[in-house]
Amino acid sequence: MSTDCQAIPDKAMHVVLDDTSLLVCRREERMLYRISRHLIVAFFGDSGRYRISNIERQIDPGLCLLLPPGCEIELIGAAEDIQCHLISFDVWGWGEQEPLASVHEGWPYTRPITVTDIIHLLEAIQRLKATKHGSSWRMRQTIALQELICLLLEQYEQSAGRLVSNEKDNIRMTISYLAEHYTEKITVNRLARMAGMERTKYSAAFQLYMGKKPLEYLNSLRIEKATKLLAVFDQPLREIAKQVGFSDEYYFNKRFTQYVGIPPRMYANISRSSVGELMPSNNADPSCEPRRIVITGSMLGELLALEIKPVGAELTIIRSQVVYRDLLQDVADVGTLGDPSRIAALCPDLIVLGCKLNRHYNQLLSIAPTVIIDNNLNTWDRLLSLAELVGKHKEAAAWIADYDKRWGMMWESLNTDNKLHETATVLLLFQGQLYLMGNSGFAVSLYHDNGFLPSNCVIELMTQGEPFRKVSVDTLSRLDGDRLFLLTDFHEIDNQNVQWLMNTPGWQAIDAVKRGCMHMVESSWNYDDPITRDRLLSVLPTILRFYTADRVTLAGCV
Repeated sequence: MSTDCQAIPDKAMHVVLDDTSLLVCRREERMLYRISRHLIVAFFGDSGRYRISNIERQIDPGLCLLLPPGCEIELIGAAEDIQCHLISFDVWGWGEQEPLASVHEGWPYTRPITVTDIIHLLEAIQRLKATKHGSSWRMRQTIALQELICLLLEQYEQSAGRLVSNEKDNIRMTISYLAEHYTEKITVNRLARMAGMERTKYSAAFQLYMGKKPLEYLNSLRIEKATKLLAVFDQPLREIAKQVGFSDEYYFNKRFTQYVGIPPRMYANISRSSVGELMPSNNADPSCEPRRIVITGSMLGELLALEIKPVGAELTIIRSQVVYRDLLQDVADVGTLGDPSRIAALCPDLIVLGCKLNRHYNQLLSIAPTVIIDNNLNTWDRLLSLAELVGKHKEAAAWIADYDKRWGMMWESLNTDNKLHETATVLLLFQGQLYLMGNSGFAVSLYHDNGFLPSNCVIELMTQGEPFRKVSVDTLSRLDGDRLFLLTDFHEIDNQNVQWLMNTPGWQAIDAVKRGCMHMVESSWNYDDPITRDRLLSVLPTILRFYTADRVTLAGCV
């Protein structure tokens, strides 16, 4: 399919209906649907959830999704069956030989669109599903499809327009409140009153802004806190539940399992065990020359650096994010955490997991020798550990030595203005949330004896062993550092969040921002695998050149 379609105006394209159907996911079951054409998904019930790109959301009546070719959606059944109407179609640009893979940024791909007039929506779908013959009826179907697409686009634009500046500020205020008071009993009515909004309007605006309903977000926040407590403290579950705001142990156990994938007690046992304790003795020595490797976690770059292409990898999230997408041809996606059925179909002779908290571990062990290498190790330790498994220790050591030499030479070539040895702070803006980066991701390539030094706030993070930490705009003025690097996705909704962020008093109070010493960097560089770090050597000098206020948006656009 053609992908170069950003410049094609609406009037230079047309849509062609392919098919209409009803998809049913039985209760308590999961269904993965792969999309080959443009697709509209329309729900009329309120049972179950759906997942796209590892983001899981509740299904509500009137919910519609506009999905591009190549996308995957997973339906997660609940107490009742999930029924959804599917309308597949092609979008053609005039003169194009193939359908377009995407249209332009105005189409809200994958974003939830709630149509309030459900009867109008149902009538529009029924017009498309009606079966008649003749060229005139085919033309009427085309018009009906155009009207349905217009309905969704207009509904989305109206919903987005409701989030005026004051409402956004009020919603962010309630998000900050939840971060501080998550242990308390909190209702949507209470949050709506704080925001000065009507309950239904607040809930809809919160979901549009955060991608989750208020109480869903609160539960995810509580579960995040619970994982940290379970990993450290040996307390009864009822005590852990109480400390994070759940009054009922059964409900806590249910929600935790839903969000994390394994029950809280199992999570506690695994997280407190060493990798060695989890590895069975008969699995400690996999084949020294594996030919068909499946790898999960974030160590794909390490394997590729050893010039080994796996037959399968965990690509669901990173496929569209990493800078080495050109190396992923013929690598199958095994799903988040590694779906056992997908992995078994690849007939691997070695499975490498990047996390000991994998609920499929025993199943994977029955498929092939399965080894755990901790994702949290530093880059070179991950590379050397993986090299030991595949008999390439010498190659890995040589790769590291060559990279370290070129890394040092890059910094020496840049150290002509005597401004290096400045301190630096790295922030990541992801889905509206800010994260202070420790010695991980993009920051790893910055901190060097001849390069930048970590700022005091980053040193504190490193001392506590935290790879990153969520921060609020209210605390930004406390960030130090001679230079500030902001990582964000230039092509997604984060662009709107960047504009909001730069207008906040907290951002404008940062010393590096006031001095114009801020760099904006594409978030694809926020990985510290060998391939990303190697490619960053040629890009980083360009990023460092653009740091004045009037040119900051150009930095890292590669």
